[in-house]
Amino acid sequence: MKWIVVADGDVYTLQAAGEILCKDGMRVTGLKTGQALMEFLKKNRPDMILLGDVLWELGGFEAISVLRDTAERGNELDILIMADEDNRDLEGNALAMGAFGLVDKPLSAETLLPRVRAALAMRKKAFGDAPAAGRKNLEDIAAALEKRTDAANGIWLGKEAFSSVYQHMLRYLERYHGIAFQVLFTVELPEDTAPAQRAEIMEQFRSLLQQTLRNSDIMLESGDNQVFLLLPEVEETDIGHVISRVISQWKQSEYGMDTNIASEVRRARLKETNAGARAPKRAEWIVVVDDDVANLKMAGLILSKQHMRVTALKSGQALLEYVKKNRPDLILLDVRMPDMDGFETMRLLKRDMMPGHEIPVIFLTADDNAESEMKGLALGAMDFIRKPFVSDVLTLRVKHIIELVKLQKNLAADVEFKTQENENLSIQLVQSLAEAIDAKDAYTNGHSGRVAEYAKEIARRYGYSRRQQDEIYMMGLLHDVGKIGVPDFVINKPDKLTDGEYAQIQTHPVVGDRILKNIREKPKLAVGARWHHERYDGSGYPDGLAGDEIPEEARIIAVADAYDAMTSRRSYRDILPQEKVKREIESNIGTQFDPVFAKIMLEIIAEDPDYRLREK
Repeated sequence: MKWIVVADGDVYTLQAAGEILCKDGMRVTGLKTGQALMEFLKKNRPDMILLGDVLWELGGFEAISVLRDTAERGNELDILIMADEDNRDLEGNALAMGAFGLVDKPLSAETLLPRVRAALAMRKKAFGDAPAAGRKNLEDIAAALEKRTDAANGIWLGKEAFSSVYQHMLRYLERYHGIAFQVLFTVELPEDTAPAQRAEIMEQFRSLLQQTLRNSDIMLESGDNQVFLLLPEVEETDIGHVISRVISQWKQSEYGMDTNIASEVRRARLKETNAGARAPKRAEWIVVVDDDVANLKMAGLILSKQHMRVTALKSGQALLEYVKKNRPDLILLDVRMPDMDGFETMRLLKRDMMPGHEIPVIFLTADDNAESEMKGLALGAMDFIRKPFVSDVLTLRVKHIIELVKLQKNLAADVEFKTQENENLSIQLVQSLAEAIDAKDAYTNGHSGRVAEYAKEIARRYGYSRRQQDEIYMMGLLHDVGKIGVPDFVINKPDKLTDGEYAQIQTHPVVGDRILKNIREKPKLAVGARWHHERYDGSGYPDGLAGDEIPEEARIIAVADAYDAMTSRRSYRDILPQEKVKREIESNIGTQFDPVFAKIMLEIIAEDPDYRLREK
């Protein structure tokens, strides 16, 4: 005997379902509230749920996936949604969240029984009658899917399940005809990264991706510090924006300073298996927060009919918990709620949102109060909508705000992408110029690049921001640009320089300053070029500055430059032993070098027992 649970606030619906299903030899349990349903499922395992208007009490269509997840693997609950006849266009939302289908209200034996029988027969076919091997394959996929940490933002899997589930997802997407893009992100970590730290870094990277993915995107973790994205419904021109945004945000994160992100993009045309079928447009995702279930139901029905995905929540605290792992497109937030009103919820929401990841909010209110509107707008709300809802007004305002936010994000992404392009071009030009400078000296190949790397690492350990580290890296690349004005025979002379020749060498900081100070967009570039030969005790050149009179960046580059000079080959000597390099730096603390930055350089040396930081 099959056991069916019917959950609906309408007694007549419960009575009709009971009569129809019991006559067909089924066992029926009727429940009037969502809370009663959840309590019931803690101790009971029916074969199917007929879910009516308590859907909104449970959180909207997302309740379907929540209810299915309460069951054991291989024994998931089948769910049929009961809806009024004029709400049949809600079926797409129900199917997308895992429902078997939708049945019209008022219930009749002619419509209800075929749906229920079909669902039960499908379950028997999938699991009950399947041969052992086939059933095992289904169970493997189900087991892999259970590892997801956030069904709304993609699926994260371990390496062992990656291949089978990836193929499963491709088969799902092949129901539609279109283009999908595959992006493989690799987090490049140092070889000596401890396993625990490696896991923590990858967790942060996955969390960052979670906040950028759309509802339609699929994320799989393939192992080896790699995360794979399958992006359907995306334009080719947007892929660069996606990658640039991910890399830019990662650079600003805790571990972004120490790691690099590599990306690989492939374009895949999905097979057409359904003639004329097209990949559906991604549904906008709206979270409605109201303590009144009737308001949740009304908003849900209106927006779902517009093919929007709707999540219903009953309190501000529930919203704050929900957005920790989910990123909807828009929040409709009631002003008057018990325990925590909409304004306080908005304050805490803004506090917890990462910069650039704010979710737009529209306040819902039954009051016509200008003071409340001013207060809400001051907190950052995008708009106010009056209750009771007028269908067209609610729909148009929601669509308007979503389109406005999308436009703003696209413009910001375009600016960010172009800025990153310009920065990449700048660094490439600077690197080419640095290589040209190094090429003048047969014995200093790669010198500028190494100085730049050492200076950047010292700056990072000292506490420089990512942008400041990038600045000092470019300053390090160009610190010797003034050598363009020094004759090649002087730079490459193997014998001792004459006083005149040494004077020519000493002109290169001033020449470098003269060249770089004309780059008005990056005025700091000239700092490293002019003052990297100043000494902490004031005996350096060209200006004889001492102590804190020497710009901080120049003091950093001075240590990095001296280190590379000692760890590189010269015409008159080979690379110095590491211990001697260490002693030279120690003995010149406070005279040639700033004590703080010299000690950081000594820390770096101590962490390099194999002496890898030198000219190869």
